[in-house]
Amino acid sequence: MSGAVAVRDAATTVLLRDADPGGTDGLEVLLLRRHGSHVFGANAYVFPGGAIDAADSDPALAARCISGAEQAATEGGAVGLAAAMAAIRECFEEAGLLVGCAARGNESQRDALRAALNDQSRVWRDVAEVLDLRFTLDDLRYFAHWTTPAGAPKRYSTRFFAAAAPDGEARCDGHETTHVWWAPPAEAVAAHDRGEITLMTPTRATLETLRAYGNTADALAGLVETAAVLRA
Repeated sequence: MSGAVAVRDAATTVLLRDADPGGTDGLEVLLLRRHGSHVFGANAYVFPGGAIDAADSDPALAARCISGAEQAATEGGAVGLAAAMAAIRECFEEAGLLVGCAARGNESQRDALRAALNDQSRVWRDVAEVLDLRFTLDDLRYFAHWTTPAGAPKRYSTRFFAAAAPDGEARCDGHETTHVWWAPPAEAVAAHDRGEITLMTPTRATLETLRAYGNTADALAGLVETAAVLRA
């Protein structure tokens, strides 16, 4: 059909942490507010994520996987491994966090490499080489697949992953993202329902599901179990 919007493959990661490790304050989820200049989802609170790049399929990245590569390829279909790489890359670009990998190289270069990724002067392979990353893809739990409905200005076929938040401070980049919120799922949903923030449908649905869990371990297990039932 003339004028139809192409659907791009994408990936996003739901980063989870315990509000009070060892305590009883519950679960928190990382939400980032998108910049107001975006054509798609302007000012919405979202999980770190974005389109899969051709460079995410670089065989050099797959060679750095020490666990979970076969599972990622199986669960995510034709773009499974690239989706996992994109999910990790987008967390680094948008929040400054390295999830699903260990950095064995020069950590002092992280900020410069993040900026280079965001201005597209470097690709993910470069970052992996400089930081000597080793990917543990089984740290990412694939649990959902959403496709933007027809009629939107941009459309994505998005694989959803969940992971425990790594050590470090989440920091927005000021361009793609403008605010960081470690949100209790119920509070984020309530703020949306009061009209205080904007959540896109998949984000709200995921937060609704997460309201049932009191900690990261239970949430990760529950998301994977629910996904397995839906795929059965």
